[in-house]
Amino acid sequence: MKADLLDDTSLWQRFRTGDAVAFDQLVHRYFQQLYRYGVRLDTDDEYVKDCIQDVFVELWQRRNTVNETEFVKFYLLKSLRRRIFRGRAKWGSGWESIQEDYRFEVEFSIESQLINQQSTHDQIRQLEALLNQLSKRQKEVIFLKFYQNLTHEQIAEVMSLNRQSVYNILHEALLRLRNTWQGDMAFFMVILDLFVDCA
Repeated sequence: MKADLLDDTSLWQRFRTGDAVAFDQLVHRYFQQLYRYGVRLDTDDEYVKDCIQDVFVELWQRRNTVNETEFVKFYLLKSLRRRIFRGRAKWGSGWESIQEDYRFEVEFSIESQLINQQSTHDQIRQLEALLNQLSKRQKEVIFLKFYQNLTHEQIAEVMSLNRQSVYNILHEALLRLRNTWQGDMAFFMVILDLFVDCA
């Protein structure tokens, strides 16, 4: 079977045995998703690209010892976040400081037929503004939950938090959004699933 038709788990298994085609397919499948996440953690897009490349280079070098996983996207997101923060920590402040001092911006890119309707466009801009008033951790948890479809446990591991903290952060964020939202609640719930550039 061609590598581009395989699911993540099968690609991962093949990559671990040294299959370069499977590895290239993993890079192709996940580079843009990793980039969209990384540029929300660090404003330097060249640095983010370097970090993504480092993640993949290290994966290839360690292919014989990398563990099996059914959650390839989760593994890669966690690796990239760690790489971005540890790289910055080497150049200045310590790891803990970098973990606290990062930005996380949210932007919408919704299907053109929705944006063409002025009232919908206005509601999207309103929700985007509300999302960007949340704390960086709240925005990151929402991004990982609704855009990357990670579980609470996976988000906790990616962000080096405990599961209860993730639950609390998400609950507080959604409560704050709901309490400040001025538009239609059905639209609010649908649009949360669509936020951030999915292209």
